[in-house]
Amino acid sequence: MWVSVSNQAYVFLNCVLGGMIVAFVYDIFRVRRKAIKSSNLIVYFEDFIYWIIVALILFAIIYRSNEGELRGYLMLGVAIGIILYALLLSRIVMAVFLFVIKTVYKVAVAVFGILLIPIRIILKILGIPVKKACKIVTRGARKIKGAGRRKLSKIKVSGRIFNNIRKKI
Repeated sequence: MWVSVSNQAYVFLNCVLGGMIVAFVYDIFRVRRKAIKSSNLIVYFEDFIYWIIVALILFAIIYRSNEGELRGYLMLGVAIGIILYALLLSRIVMAVFLFVIKTVYKVAVAVFGILLIPIRIILKILGIPVKKACKIVTRGARKIKGAGRRKLSKIKVSGRIFNNIRKKI
């Protein structure tokens, strides 16, 4: 089958675009890792998911543009796309995503702070009787504990007396 140069250029540019998409997906995973610290197990799982996504993207691009035929210049196009994205767009995308995440986080904290104001007020109002009840309970517990110690010391004394009497017999 004879393939024209324009068709090969189209396929090559699609692979460059595919490489840029793959690098963009990698940046999404990088942003998530910078925003949320996670364990090694989660990182391994994310890497597995990333490579599945990459395989699906590249398969779809190669299948759609070149009917699934693999050629050497296709892999070169993907590599060039990744390099172009890394050099031209990666820093901008990372900065924008991190800015958006920080902004959304600050807005969420502010909204939750506003929503929690009534709950804080209710807890302060309920806190006064609860503090008084806690004081009463702790005083009672101290009295019980003191009474228990006095009785225990009496038992120890009577136990010593009993032991002394037993030894004399």
